[in-house]
Amino acid sequence: MSVTGWLSLVFGKQKSPGILIGHTDWVNAIAFSPTGKFLVSGGKDHTVRLWRLDNWQQVWAIKGHADWVKSVAFSPNGSLIATGSGDKTVKVWATKNGSLVATLSGHTDWVNSVTFSPSGRWLLSGSADKTAKLWDTQTWEQVKTYVHMSLVYSVAFSPEEDFFVAGTYEGIVKVWKVPEGELLLTLPDHGDWVRCVALSPDGKTLATCCWNETVRLWRVPEGDLEAILTVPKTAATSIAFSPDGEMLAIGTHSGQVSLYEFSAQKFVQVFQVHTDHVSSVAFSPDGKWLASGSRDKTIRLWKVGG
Repeated sequence: MSVTGWLSLVFGKQKSPGILIGHTDWVNAIAFSPTGKFLVSGGKDHTVRLWRLDNWQQVWAIKGHADWVKSVAFSPNGSLIATGSGDKTVKVWATKNGSLVATLSGHTDWVNSVTFSPSGRWLLSGSADKTAKLWDTQTWEQVKTYVHMSLVYSVAFSPEEDFFVAGTYEGIVKVWKVPEGELLLTLPDHGDWVRCVALSPDGKTLATCCWNETVRLWRVPEGDLEAILTVPKTAATSIAFSPDGEMLAIGTHSGQVSLYEFSAQKFVQVFQVHTDHVSSVAFSPDGKWLASGSRDKTIRLWKVGG
């Protein structure tokens, strides 16, 4: 795959290079719906926003949290959106109209990361209270708490949802069995804050991005280090695998977004499109679009082609 460049997209009455504007402060998190027709975003302005991607318009915006929205995730069937916030709660919203479905309380500090399991049976949250929590999506009851030594910043489920990965502020990444809670693997110390973790679509490769300008690729569940990617002169802040597993998108503190191609074993494109820290990157389910959310208050999208 290669990136064919920016498209001239229509937002309102003005043409823009794939840009969604509405947040009044940092965009902290973005996620595509399973169909790719919608994108959800969460921001420092305390809002959750849903966007239609056929007309590039905002569908709804809700200020339902009392603090920053740090993470967003669609359920596998696309009917629900989960959000984690600095107000210490996880909230679940109906995608159709933004109505509140559930508020999950139990964390005692910021909720930095939320994700649904591939089947939709579980919802996982990672928090600055040094725990990850597993929730039952039928009852919204807490099932299990997984204790860490420092704040949990990012969590990711395996495709078979038999384990999840948690990245922490102390630079340690742990792999936990679901739902039993058995610690399966602890990766070597990264030497700095692990900002983001992501698993490849086949579940065999784990990517971790660190504040020390590196992205590391690990073989799981063995825990073997396969490669270290260096992001020059800036910290890697967000990562996402393409749906076919052929590329890795990397957002950075300086505002650039880089695309690494595994078959070529090199970065094939670098875009200096944002003017500030890129908090979140995501591929559309069909792999044709790449989106990024930034502290510059914008969401940008571009076409990825064969």
